[in-house]
Amino acid sequence: MAYFDIFCYCLTKKKFFLIPVLVSIACFVLAWVMPPIYTTEIRLQIDTSGSETTNLGAVSSMFKSSSLSSLSGSGLSSILGLQGTIKPSDLYMEILSGREVALNTIHKFRLDTLYKKKADELSLKRFDKDVLIGEDASGIISCAFEAKDKVMARDIVRHMVQISNERYLKLQKERLQYSIEYLKKQERELMDSVQAISDELVTFYRDNNLVDLEAQTELTVKALAGYESQINNYKLSEQVQGRDNADANEMRKKRVLLEKKFRELRGKYDEKYVPTDKSLYINSDWASEKLLYQERRAADLKRFQMLLEFVSTEKMNTESQSLKNQPVIQIVQDAYLPDWKTRPKRAIWAIGGFSASFVLTLFFVIFQGIRTGAIANSDDARRKLEQIKASMRK
Repeated sequence: MAYFDIFCYCLTKKKFFLIPVLVSIACFVLAWVMPPIYTTEIRLQIDTSGSETTNLGAVSSMFKSSSLSSLSGSGLSSILGLQGTIKPSDLYMEILSGREVALNTIHKFRLDTLYKKKADELSLKRFDKDVLIGEDASGIISCAFEAKDKVMARDIVRHMVQISNERYLKLQKERLQYSIEYLKKQERELMDSVQAISDELVTFYRDNNLVDLEAQTELTVKALAGYESQINNYKLSEQVQGRDNADANEMRKKRVLLEKKFRELRGKYDEKYVPTDKSLYINSDWASEKLLYQERRAADLKRFQMLLEFVSTEKMNTESQSLKNQPVIQIVQDAYLPDWKTRPKRAIWAIGGFSASFVLTLFFVIFQGIRTGAIANSDDARRKLEQIKASMRK
C-alpha cells in the first residue's frame, strides 16, 4: 500500500481527527480542576570545621614506620577505626533518608491517614515518592517534598532536617566520646611502655656498673690507642738497646704489663664479664654488643615517646572539640512557601492527551480503511488481517 493512498484516505476522514482536539481540551480542563501539587525545598551544607578529630593519616604512618613488636600487639592500630572513610555529608544523607526520620515524619503529620495506608511499609513507599533527597557536586544537600498543602510541605522538610540534625549531633558526640576514651587507653598503654623501657635501661646500667656506655666506649678506644702506641715504642726501644740491656728489660716488663691491659680492654671476655665499678674503662668487644642493645632500646623508647606525644595531643584536641557546641549544619536556603504549583502542568496534559489520542485515531482510521478496502492495494493487508482474526478466535 502507498503512503500517499493512506494520506488521501485520512483526509476523507477529517471528522475523526477532531477527537484529539477534544481530548486535549478535556485534559487541559482536567488538569485545571485537579488539586495542585506544591513542592518546597531546603538546601544545607554540613559544617565539618568542628568535627575533625584524630589525624588518622599521621597515626597510620607513624604506626607503620614503627617496628615495635609490643606496639603491634596493642590496640593502637584500632585508632584507625575511630573514624571511617564515610564523609560527613554521606552520613547526614543516610540519616536524612533513613527509615527513622521518615516514620517520625509520617506519624507527626499523620501522613498515614492522608495516604490511607495502615501498614508502615506501605506508608513509607508512598512517602518515598513524595520526598526527594540529593547532593550536588559542590556538597550542597537538598531535601524537597511534594504535597497539596504548601504549608505542610514546608513544615515537613524543616522537621526532617531538624530530626536529622539532632541524630547527627548525637552520633558525633558518641564518636567523640569513644575517641576520647580510646585515646586515653592508648595514652596509658604508651606511658606504661615508656616507663618499662626506661626502667629496663636503668637496670641495665646498674647491673653492668655503667655510667655512660657511649662515653666509656670512646674513652676505652682512646686508651687502647695510647696503649698500642706505647707498646710499639717499647718494642722499638728494646730492639735498639738489645736483649741484655737493663733498660731494655725494664721496658719489656712495662710492655708486657701494657699488653695485658690491652688484652683486658680489647679481645675475648668471659660470659660473666662485668666492668669494674672502680674504673671507667670497659672491654671494647663487650661494649660493642651492649651498644647495639642500648641503641635498639633507645630507638624503641624514642618511638614510644613520639607516639605518646602525638596521642596526647590528639586526645586534648578531641576533648576540646567535644566541649564546643558548633552548628552541625549550615542552612544555605530555608524551606519556603511555594507560590506556584509543581503539577499538574496544563500544557503538558493537553499536549500528552492530544498526542496519544491522535496516534490512536490515526491507527483506527487506517485500520478501518484496510478492513473496508478503501485504501488501494490493500488485499495483502486484508488477508493478513483476516489471518490475525482467525488465529485470535482459536
